[in-house]
Amino acid sequence: MNDNAARSTGVHFDELHSRFAAEIAEIDRALAACLNGQGNPAGHYGMLAYHFGFADAELQPLTESAYLPRGKRLRPLICLLFCRIFGVPQQVATTVMMAVEVMHSASLAHDDIEDRDAVRWNRPTLQTIFGLDQAINAGDALIGLVYRLLLELPSQGVAAAQTLDVIAAFNRAHLRMCEGQHLDLKCRYDDESGAEGYLDMVERKTGAPCICIGESIAILAALPEQTRTTLVDFGRSLGTLYQICDDVRGLFGQPTALGREIGHDLVLHRPSLPLLYACRHGSTALRRRLLAEPGRETPLSADELGFVRHELLACGAGRYCREAALLHYDAALTALNALNRDGSEIRTLRGLLDACLASVEFPN
Repeated sequence: MNDNAARSTGVHFDELHSRFAAEIAEIDRALAACLNGQGNPAGHYGMLAYHFGFADAELQPLTESAYLPRGKRLRPLICLLFCRIFGVPQQVATTVMMAVEVMHSASLAHDDIEDRDAVRWNRPTLQTIFGLDQAINAGDALIGLVYRLLLELPSQGVAAAQTLDVIAAFNRAHLRMCEGQHLDLKCRYDDESGAEGYLDMVERKTGAPCICIGESIAILAALPEQTRTTLVDFGRSLGTLYQICDDVRGLFGQPTALGREIGHDLVLHRPSLPLLYACRHGSTALRRRLLAEPGRETPLSADELGFVRHELLACGAGRYCREAALLHYDAALTALNALNRDGSEIRTLRGLLDACLASVEFPN
């Protein structure tokens, strides 16, 4: 482990959530108010509220204390921290934070459909309850809501030219996410591009929202080009780090903590870094299993998952993923240090990087 990685403090996401409980509650409150204020048809916006955890499966609004399990709100938290660092006004920051979270949530609604996920955040997904057609429509509506939110920026004191530039940054991110999803859906474990192709896919699919945060804040705070580039580098590296850790959790984690089925990527033949590595360096038996034609709908049995985990350990996939994660951890930390800023917000962002590493135990 290199010097930067050795400084990981073992901070966990739960600790960050506790530290910023008030800010996360404010984000949720603003999102819930936004959805509640959209009007008719109430059932349509109720589905969106369910997706965020603000309504139950009968589309009845919930009080804050009863909100359903939901995402970590990491992207709006990152946005908030950088807005504070660079002096973006609070009202503007809240709007951009909501837009980032809504864009991410739209991608999850569509991703759940494409991956046939019945569960996310330990509760049924949109299509599980409301059907495929309504789930597609809900995801589409969330994309529209992103731009409705951003169009409020001029009324909050943002110049028209800046607003258009921010909208363009979100548009680039949205298209990059779709490009990444395309690569995700077409990838095979024996794809010649291997890890290089995987990293390109991840940069588009997972890194794009984080890159969008950096670009938007650079626009709103009128930052110099070098600072914008540094923020983009941070977002790209953080997105890749998070995805590598998530890939490992998807095979070696616990279902309750993960919020979805373990081994689902393997069932659907979706690319993940440990499986791509194992297809090149694993045993013949594992390679045969990875290249088998997909089509099953049932989860992996305990024996099947045990076999895959054993073979991944044997070929060194865990060590490889750990080294890859540390590489992107270092790159993100280097970008933070290049900002030449200090204070609680920068320390929290470093802690967020630590939390990514601490969220998974890399098997040896």
